[in-house]
This record gives sequence, structure tokens and C-alpha cells, in this order.
Amino acid sequence: MLPIDPWITLLIVIWMYVMWSRRRLYQLMLSTPGPIGYPIIGSLHEFWIKKGFLNALVPKIQQYGSSWLGWFGPIPIYFVSEPILVQELLTSPHALSKGRIAYKVLQELLGHGVLTIDDPKWSKHRKVLNPAFGPKVLLSFVPIFNKEGGSLIQQLDKLVGQGDIDLLSYLKIFTLRIATQTTLGTDVQKEEIYQNETLMAKYQMSLEAGMEMILKPWLGIEAVRSWTKFGKHLSNSHSTIINFIKKIIDNKLNEAAIINPTEIKTNSFVNLAMAQLKNQVFTYQNVADEANTIVFAAFETTALTITYTLMHLAMFPEYQERAFEEIESVFPNTGDFEVTYDDMQKLDYLDMVINESMRLMPPLPLSLRKVTEDVKLSNGVVLPKGIQFCISIFHTHRNKDVWGPDAHMFNPDTCLPSNLQDKHPYAFIPFLRGKRNCIGWKYALISMKITLIKILRNYKISTTFRFEDLEIVDNITLKLKEMPKFQLDRRS
Repeated sequence: MLPIDPWITLLIVIWMYVMWSRRRLYQLMLSTPGPIGYPIIGSLHEFWIKKGFLNALVPKIQQYGSSWLGWFGPIPIYFVSEPILVQELLTSPHALSKGRIAYKVLQELLGHGVLTIDDPKWSKHRKVLNPAFGPKVLLSFVPIFNKEGGSLIQQLDKLVGQGDIDLLSYLKIFTLRIATQTTLGTDVQKEEIYQNETLMAKYQMSLEAGMEMILKPWLGIEAVRSWTKFGKHLSNSHSTIINFIKKIIDNKLNEAAIINPTEIKTNSFVNLAMAQLKNQVFTYQNVADEANTIVFAAFETTALTITYTLMHLAMFPEYQERAFEEIESVFPNTGDFEVTYDDMQKLDYLDMVINESMRLMPPLPLSLRKVTEDVKLSNGVVLPKGIQFCISIFHTHRNKDVWGPDAHMFNPDTCLPSNLQDKHPYAFIPFLRGKRNCIGWKYALISMKITLIKILRNYKISTTFRFEDLEIVDNITLKLKEMPKFQLDRRS
């Protein structure tokens, strides 16, 4: 038997090596506001478990300010909700890579797409994908938005006077329909999985599973997950989605028009991606991963933003009436009318309503990244290479020092152009800003605006749920513990 002393010596040497290799992190901890983390479990456990992450950040911000250091287990995270610091980080060339805690999970769900990959691969993919969200392509989607919006109105017509309605469920199906068509082409409508809404259920399962894997890190270990019912459901959902996308890609590869990349009609992402596949810029897997990422990112966030906008207008009917009067002045008749891009430019108040709703309820409340080189901030803090930082979009949008004492209240006048001019440009970042902003932000605004125009012109939305009773819960996207139900009354 070996004497015990060498093992103790070895453990001490390992411990000293670990402490030395992490010395800059501990120096940062000692010089930066924030709770001191316990060994292994860190400091975030105390509110991650008890209160929910977003809500529990509030007392930490009150105690430590708008920039502070916390610990997710042994991993330090620098939290930021101060617009000036947010700008410095989002514009830094060394802060373009995603944080591994959340995005490792998303990478398992979505693959290596533009949402999850690190720089410099991200820069390459973003450059390739930018044309898919150019002005001409976006305008080519307007007929799809109008057609599907008309189908949505037909569905909602049947719900008038039927009492409490779960609008979000209808809007998720609607936004998935437009996301798949604009990403993969209108041919997807022929697929059975699309028609029977199985695809919707699988995407929803994947989204909910992602949050479970973030909150319960052991589920992120495939060997552990594969033995559970959760893992089997997730695997089934993931394979169903990927097989559907690959089927569409294979169909496209067999189309004669794809043979010559110069003749490709860029009316969907998949056609543009096919050209990159032919040119050997993208691999087959790149095309599948990017298609999955774009559909996943578009449908859930768009559905939530539309729902939250309608929710706010239902809770504050005086603002709804003002929005309705503006819409009625441009669209005097009810029913299934066409909305053009020029029409949308005439609705300034609706823009304010949408912006104010996204200010209070940004669809993605947090953004986690890491720095690939040392980054010095204007507050004197130096973030060492490799450290992760979290931008709390939710708390930046509700910062009372920026938005005033009523920052938590819904008031579209907050987003008057004259009021926004007085705010720091990074105080309002629903789609982030800087080089790695949301690639689909213009797409989202156009689709949301057309949908809201059609709904608000045709229906008066009401609810008995009170604004002050809204309770936010943890998820990848911003969710409510209880989603309000709505009543629809037909407008004349």
C-alpha cells in the first residue's frame, strides 16, 4: 500500500495549480461588486432555485448595481444592465462568441447554426446568410404574411363571443407556418407533419426541453439523458424535426433549378443556402442546422411578441382604441384585406405600441456571451479572456435610472421618437445591437405588424387578467406563469 502522504501532496499540488490558473477570476471577484461564491456551487443557487432567475436578479441589481459578478457553480458570470457597458460589450470585437452555459444546450437542440456558433465561424455564416434577410427578399414574404394572416382571421372569427381564448396557441401555429414557408419554401404545406401540426408539437417540446437542460445540468449529459423518459421524448422530437428539414433539402437538391446557382430564386432561405452548398461554402449539415435554427428562432419569439402586444392593449383599452383608430384610418374595411409595406409606414402609433411591449417583455430576456481577449470597460473593470458575461435585456429595459420611476408600466408614449432620442441608444435592445444583433429583426417586425394590423382592425381584444398580476417564469424565451385568456368582439 502506498503511503498517504504522497496523495495529500498530489492533491495540494493540484489545488494550488487550479487556484493559480484561476487567479485572475478571483482578483476580479475581490475587486468587483457581487456575492462571494461558495466552493463548487457558487452563488447563483440561492435565487435560481427559490425565486426564478429573472425575478431574483432584481434584488441583486438593487444591492450591487447594474454591473456585478456572480457564480454559476464554479463558473463566474459578469452581469450587465447598464446601457453604456452594454454598448461597450456588444460593440467589442472580442465579445462575439456565445457563452457556453446556455448555448451549449441550444447547440444540442439546433446544431451549429448562426445562433449558437462562435466567431470566427459565426462571421462567415452571418455574411453568407445576410442576403436571405435583404429588403427584396423580405418584401417577397409579404404575400405569405398576408395569406397566412387571412387564414388566422378566419380561425379567430369562429372564436368571437366564445369566452376565454388561449390566443398564444393559435399564434404559435400561425408563426410556425410562416417561419417554415419563408425558410424552407411554400412546398412545406404539402407535408403531412406540417398539416397535422406535429411539427409544432415537436418544436415546442424541444424548446421546453432546452430550459430543463439549462436548469438541470445533468440532463445535458447525453449518457444520463438517454436513460430517461425526458431524453427519449427529446430524441424523438429532434429526429422528427431534422428528418423533416432534410427531406425538404433533398427535394430541393433534386429540383432542376438548383443546378445553376445563378438561377436560384432567393425567395426562401433554403434556396440561398443551396447555392452556398453548390459553391461548397456550406456543407449539407450547415444547411440543415441553419434552417432549423431560423425556424426555431422565428416562430416562438414572434408568437410571444404578438401575444404580449395584444395582452398589453387588452389590459389598457385606451391605448387599444388609439391604435385601432389609426389602423382604421388606413384600412376602413374589416375582413381579409391586403397590407402593403407602404401601408405599414403610415402607422406610427402601432410602432410605438410594439416597441413598448418589447421594452417590457423582450422575447429573449438574456444574452450570454464570452470574451475571447481581455476587455476593459469604462467602469475600470477588466474582463479576463474566457470569462462569460450576461446582458440582461429585461432589466436594461426596466432600468429606472434610464426610463424613469414608471419603467415597469406599459405606456406607448414612452416610445415616442422624441422620448427615445433622449435615451442611450443601447437602453432599448429587443433584438440586441452591434455586429451580432438579431439577423431576422426586420423580418420579425414586418410579420408582427401585418398580423397585428389584421387582428386589431377586425377585433376588440379584452381580458379580465390584471397587469399587476403578471408573473414571469424562467425559460429560454420570456414566459408567464399564467398566460392571460382573451375575449374577442368583432369590430365594424
